[in-house]
Amino acid sequence: MSEIGIAFAAIVKQMRLARGLSQEALAEFAGINRTYMSSIERGKSIPSLETAHRLALALDETLSDLIKECERAIPRASQAS
Repeated sequence: MSEIGIAFAAIVKQMRLARGLSQEALAEFAGINRTYMSSIERGKSIPSLETAHRLALALDETLSDLIKECERAIPRASQAS
C-alpha cells in the first residue's frame, strides 16, 4: 500500500472516531458497503475519487480538506519522491 493510501485510511478512521460514528454508520452516510468501508480503513482498498468525495461529505468535510490532512500525515521527504 502506498503512503497516501495508508494516510487516507488513518485520517478517515480518525475523523470517523472523532465524530462518534461506527464504520457502519459512516458507510451508510456515504452510500457504500460496510465491508468496503472496513477495507478502506485497513488500507486494503484505495477508494475512487468519487468514493473519497462521498466519504468527505459524510464526515462533513470537503474533499480538499480530507486530502490536505492526508498530505500532512506523510513526511515531507516522502512527498518529494
